[in-house]
Amino acid sequence: MRRSMPGLAALLAIEFLSPSQGAMDRPAKEDPAILLVVFGTSYPEAQAAYENAERIYREKFPGAEIRMAFTSEHIRRKLQERDDVIIDNPLTALSHLHDKGYVDVVVQSLHVIPGEEFHDLANIVNEIKGIKGKFSFRNLELGAPLLGAIDDYRAVSAALARQFDQNTTGVERTVHSSPRDAGQMAVVFMGHGTEHPANSAYYQMAAILAEDHENVFLGTVEGYPGYDEVLANLKRSGVRKVRLIPFMLVAGDHALNDLAGDEPESWKRMLEEEGFEIDSNLLGMGENDGIVQILIQHTREAFGKFDKGK
Repeated sequence: MRRSMPGLAALLAIEFLSPSQGAMDRPAKEDPAILLVVFGTSYPEAQAAYENAERIYREKFPGAEIRMAFTSEHIRRKLQERDDVIIDNPLTALSHLHDKGYVDVVVQSLHVIPGEEFHDLANIVNEIKGIKGKFSFRNLELGAPLLGAIDDYRAVSAALARQFDQNTTGVERTVHSSPRDAGQMAVVFMGHGTEHPANSAYYQMAAILAEDHENVFLGTVEGYPGYDEVLANLKRSGVRKVRLIPFMLVAGDHALNDLAGDEPESWKRMLEEEGFEIDSNLLGMGENDGIVQILIQHTREAFGKFDKGK
C-alpha cells in the first residue's frame, strides 16, 4: 500500500524556517534556477539519460542554475549506501536553492505522465508557494511532465521515430543503425504503468503511435495496455521481427530486466517463446534530444508564468 506524504507542513517548517547561518542576509540572485525532478535510478548506465537532459538544459538556459532531485527515497538511500552519493529530494533541493539566494525557480518534472510522483511534487510546490515573508520565493512554478496536452503526444510520437532504426548491443550500449521495413519489423515500447488514473495517458499514447506509424505498439508493465494487448497486436500485424524500446526516461530496472532480460517472464523471452525474432534499443527517452526538447518547452512555459512585477 502506498504511504501518503507525512507532515508536509512540519517538513516545510524544518527546511525553510531553519536556514544556514547568514542565509537571511544573503542578497537574492537575479539569475533563475531550474530544478529537474526525476524518479531516479541506481543503474550507472542509465544515468546517461539524466546527463543528456542536464547537458541540453545548460545549453538552452546558460544563465540558470541547473540542479536535479530524485523523488524515490529508496533509490536515494541506495546510492548513498552503495556509492556515498547524496542526491536531494525535491523539498531539500528547494531549501538549498533558497538558502543560496535563488528566488526565481522553475521546478521541472521529468516524469513521463502526471501520476502519483508528479502530484506529490505539485503538492510540495503549491505548499511552498503559500509561504509568505522572507523565506518565500519571488517566483516558483512547476513545469508539466512529458505527456500533458495533446500536442505533447504528437511531438513525442515524432521524436521517437528516430529510435525505430536503432538497436543497441553490448555493455557499452553501442548504437547500431538497422533500418527497419515496417512490414517486416514491429517496434514495441514498454512503459511503466500505474494504478493512478493518469495511466490513461499510455492508452492515448499507444493510439497516437499506432495512428502515426505502422506496426508500432506500446504496452506497460503495471497498467493497461499490457503485454497481452501488445502480443495480440503483434499477431495481427503478421510481422515476425520485433525491436524492443523502453518508453521511460531512463533504461533502468524495467528496461534491463522486465523488457529485455533473460528471465522467463521478460517480454523478450516471452515473445521469443511465441516465435518472434527480437532485438532492442535500450536507450532511455532522456537520451533522445527530441524528447528533451519537449520538456524544454514546458520549462519555457513555466518561466512565462513568472510575475515580472515582483
